[in-house]
Amino acid sequence: MFDYVEETQAGFEVISSISKKGYSIYDINYESPFNGQVPAFLFIPDKGGSFPAVIFMHPSQGNRKTFFHEAQLLATKGYISLLIEAPIFGGYGQTDGPDRKKFTKTIEALADIQKYIHTVMDIRMGVTLLSKLTIVDETRMAFVGHGFGASWGGVISGIDSLIKTFVLISGYGEASEWQLTSEHPIAAIIRSFLPPERFEYFISSLRKLDAIHYVKNAAPASILFQFAKNDEFIERGHAATFYSAASSPKRINWYDTDHLFTNCKEALLDRQEWLSAHFCSQNDTFSKESTKN
Repeated sequence: MFDYVEETQAGFEVISSISKKGYSIYDINYESPFNGQVPAFLFIPDKGGSFPAVIFMHPSQGNRKTFFHEAQLLATKGYISLLIEAPIFGGYGQTDGPDRKKFTKTIEALADIQKYIHTVMDIRMGVTLLSKLTIVDETRMAFVGHGFGASWGGVISGIDSLIKTFVLISGYGEASEWQLTSEHPIAAIIRSFLPPERFEYFISSLRKLDAIHYVKNAAPASILFQFAKNDEFIERGHAATFYSAASSPKRINWYDTDHLFTNCKEALLDRQEWLSAHFCSQNDTFSKESTKN
């Protein structure tokens, strides 16, 4: 399902760039293994190398801008970051008004299992892209994902050995169970929109992508799980199942926040300290002051 022929050259097209103090931000497109282009932001420090690198995948409620501030903080500490736009969820729910044709097309995409596989493969191509950059230290590559981004990160942990550590935030260990039971608008719409036979096929196919089947094979990569005490969508039992399924080394942290980790500076600091501890970045450790906007 995830067979992948690694390209000798995983190039990208620069759409535009911005220079900041100590780093540059590139708006890029790179080629997807499923054909087409993957929109992304690439943050590169100005001096030094080889740099540790982090791939970010946003939740269904977000887009490639979700981790923008976090990538800026990392860039000042000597990290390269790649912020990927998912082919399904990027910009979901951000239409300006009702459009039945567009709505139908969106739901069809959300129920297309190939789109989920597409997302995983786009992440893998992003890993390849970074590994081909001479300024990236292949021994210090990480993944940070939130929500469904964390689910796909869980899948990646079991099939791609280049990532050395993962941070999975409010992740769905069993995306199929979430689709069956969640009251989240995406899940509810899919259940009500699809004919029974189509929905049954969708769920049976999605079960094969449940992250719990893959995180057991993550070792020797480490995993930091971050969960919210007030999560509207992920019950504590579901979080515990995801964590229990993962191989060691691993850690689980709980935070007094919601599913989107709204204003949760503590979790941001923990992520950055986790990366610093694993990769021993040439710069000093992160402080609470450095996480402020």
